[in-house]
Amino acid sequence: MGLFGTIGSFFSSACSFIGSAVSAVGGALASAATAFLSVAGSYLSPVVTIIGMFTNLIGLKDEKESVEEIGAKAMLSDKKPEDFESYTEYINHLREDIKLDKEKFDKATDIEKATRSAIGATILVKGIEEKKGFEIPTEAWVAMVKLGLEGKEKEVDSLLETFKNGKLSDFANYVEGKLDAKTEAEVSGTLVEMYQKLEPNASIEAIEKRVMNMDKS
Repeated sequence: MGLFGTIGSFFSSACSFIGSAVSAVGGALASAATAFLSVAGSYLSPVVTIIGMFTNLIGLKDEKESVEEIGAKAMLSDKKPEDFESYTEYINHLREDIKLDKEKFDKATDIEKATRSAIGATILVKGIEEKKGFEIPTEAWVAMVKLGLEGKEKEVDSLLETFKNGKLSDFANYVEGKLDAKTEAEVSGTLVEMYQKLEPNASIEAIEKRVMNMDKS
């Protein structure tokens, strides 16, 4: 079996594993985590890293806990997100009320780790969306990974705010080189304006070059 066949088989198994956790996390969360994993694919680890670091910044996650731990606790809890007023309350419940068996946690298979990370990341993204007031497609997180934005939380926040309310898909498609000429020009202009505000001391030439290089097609 070739490399891509092996990768596809791995994530297919992880998606199936999420399906088996429906009774624990609830159908809605399991479905969202499966969709998240399907899109993130081989970028899962760095996508989870960006989400984890960003939720540290906005106070949704404790820096001492990992995204995978949140997912593992969700699979152990007898409560689901819909049992709470918000995802913030649900996350607090997982943090305060659910304890992990460290030995069992550390002995998990790679598929189990991917499953827990996908569930944990999905929970945190739902929490971010509640705080921000808009949806964030997984493709946008993948695009940020392709731009190497791990550890650049302020830039991540600027992108989310700049392209909120349905425009994050345009940003993701810009990075993928999938936009028509008119929309590409609009997104490019928006990015230039964003970076001018974010980096006021940078030259317009440097910013324009940076924006052009964001197109990975």
